[in-house]
Amino acid sequence: MRWETLFYSLPSPQVPQGPSGGMAARGNLLGLLRQQVLTGAAPVCRLHTSSWQADSNRALLTRVHRQAYARLYPVLLVKQDGSTIHIRYREPRRILEMPMDLDALSPEERRARFRKRESQVQKKKEEPELYDDFDVEPYKQFWTKK
Repeated sequence: MRWETLFYSLPSPQVPQGPSGGMAARGNLLGLLRQQVLTGAAPVCRLHTSSWQADSNRALLTRVHRQAYARLYPVLLVKQDGSTIHIRYREPRRILEMPMDLDALSPEERRARFRKRESQVQKKKEEPELYDDFDVEPYKQFWTKK
């Protein structure tokens, strides 16, 4: 509904006639009514302002209210450059490190990291097989069908 139709559909106010005829008082009253109708019918533009309602600006400052996030744990995430961020993660850990981008390293650093990794990985020692002197023949009668 447009404001003009709303304004002209309002009943005309009854203002008592004073000694001057009351036309000035009636004009002021119509001006006030017109102002009320315009401010009430026109949409209020509150761009980039936060209201008392919970909107996207306010939601950043509160806790997580959803039950879907109940199984996420606060974790300290360490990025490649050493900066840290507090995040929610599905496993209960204290610190979570992002993997290093090996392509961004110099060849010397890459070789040093590779040598360090190789020294940590140890080869499995081969254990000799144990000699088994168990004889199956006396027990064969228990699992054969008659």
